[in-house]
Amino acid sequence: MKSRIWVYGPVCLVLVFGAYLESAAAETDLWYELVEKITKDTRTPAKRFIAIAKLSGIVNDPNKNMRLREYAAWELGNLEAIEAKDILKTLAEALEFSDSERQLKRATTLAYWKIQVVDEPNEPARNRLLVKLLWGKTQPPPHADVVQDWAADELANRGVKDALPEIIKSIKYRNSTKRGQEQIWLCRTKIELLTTSASRCEALFKALLVTPDPTDYQRLKKWAIKELAKLKSCDGRWLLLGHAHRLQNSCYDKKGKPIVSPTGRFAERAGISYRAIIKILRDSSMAETEIKAMGLRPDDFFAVDYR
Repeated sequence: MKSRIWVYGPVCLVLVFGAYLESAAAETDLWYELVEKITKDTRTPAKRFIAIAKLSGIVNDPNKNMRLREYAAWELGNLEAIEAKDILKTLAEALEFSDSERQLKRATTLAYWKIQVVDEPNEPARNRLLVKLLWGKTQPPPHADVVQDWAADELANRGVKDALPEIIKSIKYRNSTKRGQEQIWLCRTKIELLTTSASRCEALFKALLVTPDPTDYQRLKKWAIKELAKLKSCDGRWLLLGHAHRLQNSCYDKKGKPIVSPTGRFAERAGISYRAIIKILRDSSMAETEIKAMGLRPDDFFAVDYR
């Protein structure tokens, strides 16, 4: 009997723990979807104001789920919600780096600094603040490690070539691992593309067309897709549509049959990018009929979900 318990105990533990993780993932998706629903349409000042008010209420409510509050904080930062800056600062300073509050403290701190950078009077002042954030040299607090990583990426996203030496030193100081080297490569590549292209659109288009398939290049393409979406322009939309076609045609023939293994690494990466573009098009209020009229077939292609 003891031997059976020894054999089956770990199996039961795995099953129970697996069920717990699945339940936690489902709950996380629920909170994420709720925040996404709140911010789905912020195209008018009135709708934006309502979304920011709802998110601010969630973040500042200690009775709300911590993960929900965390997502709401991230989104306030992404919206650059100046109206929420004081709330975020007060909360970020009050929270502790404890097991229960750490992630919310990181989210509120980053959201605060994202908004503070936007609130600076001009572009040079914004860039100077970002360089200070590379080293955590800011007054007043709050502080969190996630801010330094974001500052490096943000300077690269802005194409601030003069800041590249500081970006490299800061990343090397904080992270001498392979992951740190990858971040340096991405920052350097983004800045090079942005400073040598005639326009931001052209730089992002070049990033989409890089042919090597390693992880670094996939991160570069992911960045380009997100940045094209932020442009909210006809040129950006056409570039996204064109890239979705390239992905579709690289994995399926004209009859819709796979020309590469649907479960292979190439199809996995293509599928992630393809579905990201389709989501962007849908979120921009592009109807399903319009998407299909453009020759895309999201219901038929890249059906495997690799998340």
